[in-house]
Order: sequence, then C-alpha cells, then structure tokens
Amino acid sequence: MGYICFVILHYNGIDDTEKCIQSIKQLDGRQDIRIVIVDNASPNGTGRQLAERYAEDEVTDVILRRENDGFSRGNNAGCAYAMKKWKPDFLVVANNDVIFAQQEFAMLIRETYRKEPFAVLGPDIYDPDRKIHQSPISDLLPDGKQVGRTICLNSLVLRLYPLCYPLMKRYFRNLEVKAGLPYDRDWNDVCVMGACLVFSRDYFQEREQVFAPETRFYYEENIMLLWCRQRQKTVIYRPALQVLHMEGRATETVDEDERNKIKFRMQNIVDSAKIYRDYKRQMDSW
Repeated sequence: MGYICFVILHYNGIDDTEKCIQSIKQLDGRQDIRIVIVDNASPNGTGRQLAERYAEDEVTDVILRRENDGFSRGNNAGCAYAMKKWKPDFLVVANNDVIFAQQEFAMLIRETYRKEPFAVLGPDIYDPDRKIHQSPISDLLPDGKQVGRTICLNSLVLRLYPLCYPLMKRYFRNLEVKAGLPYDRDWNDVCVMGACLVFSRDYFQEREQVFAPETRFYYEENIMLLWCRQRQKTVIYRPALQVLHMEGRATETVDEDERNKIKFRMQNIVDSAKIYRDYKRQMDSW
C-alpha cells in the first residue's frame, strides 16, 4: 500500500495551517500519510517557523518558496516534491484553512478508488461558519461568451476602479461560494471545488504538472475538468467524504487594505480567465 500525500499551501496564517496539519495527523491510516507544506513566501516569516518546527518530523516536510506566485504554481511545486520523494498512490491538495474532521477520510479515499477508479475526487466541502456547502460547482464548463463577458466586465471595472470600488466592496463582502449542484448526492464528470481535491495516479502520472496551464488563483478547476474530459479521465464528487472549510480566515491576512485586495482579486480573475479562454480554444481545436 502506497502513501497518501497531503499538499497544503501556506501563506501567513500559521494557526490555520497548524490546525490543518494536526487534523491530518489524527486520521486513520496515518502510518501511510505524508504531509508537504508549501510556504508561498509568507512575508511574516511563518514559513520559516513551520520549517523549524517540523525539521525533525519524519512525516511532514516544509518547502520555502522565494515568491508568492499563486495557487497553481505553489501546489505544483508541492506535488512535484511529494511525487519525487514518496511516489504516492494519491495526492490530496488542500487549502490551509481546511480541517479533516472525518477520521476515516484517508481510508475512504482508498475504498472509493477500489470501487470506482477515479482521476480526481472532490469531497463535500462544508463551511461551518456560514453553514454552506461549496462543492460541486457545475456540470457545465464556461463557454467563450461567458468568459468573454467576465473579462470585459472586470476589465471595465478595473479601469473605473475608484468609482466602482464601493459597489465592488459590497459585492465581494456578500459573495458566498456555494455549491451550484445538489451537494447531497453523487456526481460524475462535474467541476469540483479546489479547496480540497484528491488526485489518483490515473491523473498525475499522465501530467507533468497537476495544474496546467498555471494560473494564479482562478479557473484551475475548470481547466482540470477540461483536460480530464479531453482524455476521458473520471472526475467524481462523493459526499461520503467531507472536509470543513474555514473560508476567509487565511485570505484576511493577505492584504489589510481592502481596496487593494479587491483590485488584486479582480485583476487575477481577468488574467486567469484569459488563460482558460486560450486553453479551451486550443483543446476545442484538437
């Protein structure tokens, strides 16, 4: 039986990361679990604190990156490290504000794969603070018109940002990422939320990078599903597996200036949408 490697992306929020690590270490089957913490160049020095704290830990490694270049690049670095060192059966890629409260989570991954081999598995992602389920997202991928509207609208708002900021502030404060499909049933071939994803060898042995092409913070799930559909790889959602997502706690540490934080977010939506649009055109032309 091979390893299950958990890859956790860290940025500043050391308390959240520690809670995530400890929840993983309490799972059943922990003898076959390994953990890779990827510090995305936290400016508050918490990455180095974690590296020192776990220097003698045989199951936990900490990677210190020189710059914060986003979700996909950071996770790709952690997954590449885990695959090279441990040659795992499964990779679990999760935000640092995810808690694995379901003690049998790792065992359920193996049990699910034995019954129905998958490339990607999405669990039920539950936000207990807001009492919402966040996966699965959709059984449809954004088409060219939808992505074009996203790019145009966000670009327009960015050009008029001083005038639009009050409206955007209210919009993002009220924004809740909810499941777009019923969360309490099984789904196949759907877009699952990226806060926690389980990859089998069926997926990562055929890709040089887990997330490719690399974006910063958006559209990773859509690109992943598009790749799987093109290659007839199975993406499934199973609510029998569940994680808790303490969403918002980590992002609050990114930038205390809300004005700059929202602008940063919108610019990355535009940039990521363009990458997805170009990738989808390329895949559609095959």
